[in-house]
Amino acid sequence: MLKFRLLLLVFAAIFAAAPVLAEVSDVRVVGDGAPTRITVWTDTPQDARAFLSEQAAGRTIVLPLKGISTAKAGTGTGGVVNWSLMGSELSFLLDRPLMVARVLTLPPSGSEREHRVIIDLETVSAARFASVAKRDRLQLAKALATPDDKVRDRPGLLPDLFRGTSPTPRRGKYVIVVDAGHGGKDPGTQAASGVKEKDIVLKAALELQRLLAADPRYEVRLTRDTDKFIELEDRVTLARDWGASLFISLHADAAGKTTVSGASVYTISAQGETRIDRESNKNDWRIPMEDGTPERISGILEDLVKRETKTHSADFAEFLLPELREAGPVLRDTHKNAGFYVLLAPDVPAVLLELGFLTNAEDARRLDSTSGRKKSMQAVKRGIDRFFDRQERLMADTSG
Repeated sequence: MLKFRLLLLVFAAIFAAAPVLAEVSDVRVVGDGAPTRITVWTDTPQDARAFLSEQAAGRTIVLPLKGISTAKAGTGTGGVVNWSLMGSELSFLLDRPLMVARVLTLPPSGSEREHRVIIDLETVSAARFASVAKRDRLQLAKALATPDDKVRDRPGLLPDLFRGTSPTPRRGKYVIVVDAGHGGKDPGTQAASGVKEKDIVLKAALELQRLLAADPRYEVRLTRDTDKFIELEDRVTLARDWGASLFISLHADAAGKTTVSGASVYTISAQGETRIDRESNKNDWRIPMEDGTPERISGILEDLVKRETKTHSADFAEFLLPELREAGPVLRDTHKNAGFYVLLAPDVPAVLLELGFLTNAEDARRLDSTSGRKKSMQAVKRGIDRFFDRQERLMADTSG
């Protein structure tokens, strides 16, 4: 499975870990968004700078910290859904766009024996939030890429282990699960020539398997390698059981107009996210937690995993799109969101790739040809390479 499994065990275990160099003793959120105040208590002085961040997983406010090697989480109010402390990064998940109005640092005084960071928030428009988040992006990356030397050099602490919840190799290889849609009694859509979707996508899956298997970085698994029907929940379960770093479901589309053509990529929609918990409970897709982890903390950690999974899915889709454009036509609205069942794994980055429209004669000929399939799957392979290249660069950057 993703690095999440190991990291969550470490995350929970750190509550009982050895003494740390610095400590965040408390985080409190009060207010109703107009304004909302965050107060952070630490036993060391901290810089007064908070950053806005907007990613596929949602809007957050991030406070980089120095000398911290603990892991904590809690709930919020007034536009702050929850907060999580992971080493040197204190993040606040928002349910609405909030702007940092001011940040204060206060030293110990009177009966107050700890240092405090106070962040005042105010409600702003979504456009204003996005603008500032874009401006903050590079500065935030720089702030998080320069951890305190003492914490970084101390073995066994959270910053050494939690270098982002990036998909990581299993037994030295990334596990890529390729899912050929439909199969058996379910033919999918059909071209005018009579070629069926289930056959097109199986051939494509076998070609992608061939390309990936030639690369020593990857271990490839197919949910089906023959013309057989597999239930949707079983496809997701297989990916989780195999420890998938990435799940790609291959399909071919259909439209009422024969002129519509081109590939498209789907990632999980907001409506689809509402089904994840229900289906996870139904199919026992559990995110492992250390025994004894408080229920409140477990819930927040699970939410963090799901947010990161959604972010990685969207990131992969964005790396894949330019490669697909090189291989053939794509839809104008190429990156779409939907609640497809195969996208519901809580901890496996997943996309559903529509290779083209079988209702379009040119797309159908392209997808039914050896050269057309090879060109499309070479594009997918390049997208996979770019995605994991980036993960490895991020890991290298944060490891110092």
